[in-house]
Amino acid sequence: MLIESAQNQHVKRLRSLATRKGRRAHEQFLVEGVRALEEAVGGRLKLETLAICPALIGAERAQQLVGELAESGAEVLEMAEEPFRSFSQVQAPEGVAAAVAMPATRLQDLPPDLDLAIAAVDLRDPGNMGSLLRTADAAGAGAVIAAGNCVDVFDPKVVRATAGSIFHLHVVNGAAPGEVFDWARASGVQTIAGTLERARPHTRIRYPKRVLVFVGNEANGLPEAVAKHADLRACIPMPGRAESLNVTVAAGILIWEILRQREI
Repeated sequence: MLIESAQNQHVKRLRSLATRKGRRAHEQFLVEGVRALEEAVGGRLKLETLAICPALIGAERAQQLVGELAESGAEVLEMAEEPFRSFSQVQAPEGVAAAVAMPATRLQDLPPDLDLAIAAVDLRDPGNMGSLLRTADAAGAGAVIAAGNCVDVFDPKVVRATAGSIFHLHVVNGAAPGEVFDWARASGVQTIAGTLERARPHTRIRYPKRVLVFVGNEANGLPEAVAKHADLRACIPMPGRAESLNVTVAAGILIWEILRQREI
């Protein structure tokens, strides 16, 4: 049956997933678009509801994807354009979206053999958080930890910026920095603070086999109250005039130096 009203209860539920309160209430988050949902096929997270709008589905790949996702066992809702656009978070929706089960991953749930992870502290920008998850995924990291006062990792803007990487990673969505250090010590993981204060150039550090890299927020970097607990401090030399690097760029430089050393 075609859903034609934006006031339909299913549409209202999907619309509520744009808010942190709604995501917590339903324990689901919203994923839109062909590219992101291609990564959901066979991914770690369960698709609860699949919403499709035939009037907006144009690409042949999108039509094939709908068939693949429908086989996942998700509830399938067919909608007219108005109700679909009422919850869509993009200007040009592709006619396919899904409500996905939101994982409640805790630090103690992370794999015991984790050898590379990133902890972001007080990261507020959704685009930066999404890019950080993509960077971690590209580097083969096992987890990203949102520590302190971070943007919600399951915010639609963050999810969109991950380009599907959110389906590949273990994500801890909220932890106190002190708890992260406690977990790292108990797990035998060494901690690296990305900071300019009292730090050695990142290429002059011999990194241990199991590493957790801490990065800070856009404006202030990693707080000293956090950095002081790290096992090592790494800085990235900047011979130019810029005062700082984008957090995702900085994290990528640190991580790829770790990967380079592992190949030696």
